[in-house]
Amino acid sequence: MLEKYKSIQKDRMAAILNEVLSARQITRGELGRRLSLSPSSVVKYLKELIELGLVRESGAEETSGGRRRTFLEFDPHVGVNISVIFNLSSLEGALINPAGETLFRTSMEVFNQIPSEILLNKLDELIENLVKQAKAIGKRIFGIGVGIGDYLDMEQGISHYYERAAGWKEINLKERYEAIHGYPFFLINDIDSGALGEKYYGMGVGLSNFVCVWVAETVGMGIVLNGDIYLAKNGFVGEIGHTRSVENGTLCVCGNTGCLETVINEEYVIGRCREGLSSGVKSSVLDLCGGDVQNLDIESIIEASNRGDRFCRNIFGETARFLGDKLTEVANILNPELISLRGPVIQNNFFLVENVERIIKNQALNPICNEIRIEAAPYEGDIRLSGISSYILSKYFKQEIL
Repeated sequence: MLEKYKSIQKDRMAAILNEVLSARQITRGELGRRLSLSPSSVVKYLKELIELGLVRESGAEETSGGRRRTFLEFDPHVGVNISVIFNLSSLEGALINPAGETLFRTSMEVFNQIPSEILLNKLDELIENLVKQAKAIGKRIFGIGVGIGDYLDMEQGISHYYERAAGWKEINLKERYEAIHGYPFFLINDIDSGALGEKYYGMGVGLSNFVCVWVAETVGMGIVLNGDIYLAKNGFVGEIGHTRSVENGTLCVCGNTGCLETVINEEYVIGRCREGLSSGVKSSVLDLCGGDVQNLDIESIIEASNRGDRFCRNIFGETARFLGDKLTEVANILNPELISLRGPVIQNNFFLVENVERIIKNQALNPICNEIRIEAAPYEGDIRLSGISSYILSKYFKQEIL
């Protein structure tokens, strides 16, 4: 799209696009100040970007002097990115436009220790479906991005291993999907994609320092420092799920015992609840799952807790202590403006979030806890998918795929 421009022109347009991505909406004057560009240069490059269909003008705002300021934003109609996230029990995929909006979403069921060949075949099918859907609705595709856990080489697009697939070793996903589809391919840690989604489309917009904590089948943390996502080369960063929380605890998939992930993840919470119900504990959650403990899910346990069920609140009280203690350490080390809490164990779990916040505010250093925000995001779909899309766009704008 930008091939005809000289290097300096592409660099400046890429810088403008990155600022628009970060701010979501921005004026010409603010762009000039942030990038130290003259008003004439800003006008010149924006004209090109508007004609290319990447940027558009949006609603104007009246200033105190009576003049109206026009904002610039990404044109959501220019194209889409294909975003795919690996979960323990599913592959989730979506078409995401440059505004972070989901145009189409699909999923496929998988299972723990699925053979790698079967998992790759499912991934092939999911991506093929998304490519066909993008073409059906007439959208150009910027790139394909996959978020996955464990040991990665993000630059080369290689997943060295994935603990939850049997025989998964040295899988060059970039080579595979660029050969099949011809679109640029990007690989990113699944939890880091959540932090990117928060930075560009969620509660982290405009913040320089925050962490995004994901509590689901796995537990992890994405980190934004000084306005930039902190990405380790091999995908291992913010692994709070694999820090010690319990002495002589149960074995974790990482090979250690007593990891935080083993005592707060979705499977553990459901297992604790089933164990109690099977031993005769009285709880309203049994009614919510139709009287069958095998139908128990995390949503039912959260609903019962929100209604005041003592048994479910005892379970989440323990979860809050483990998570709150660990995030107190994070707060004291990083002093973030925001700790964003996301994932199925967090979603609508008011009792858990209130207790995590109370623990952090009681235990963190005063100058830190007086300023920090601890918030659970409202449900807006899986923000990790939007984060993968933003990662593709940022790479595109930095000319790494031109």
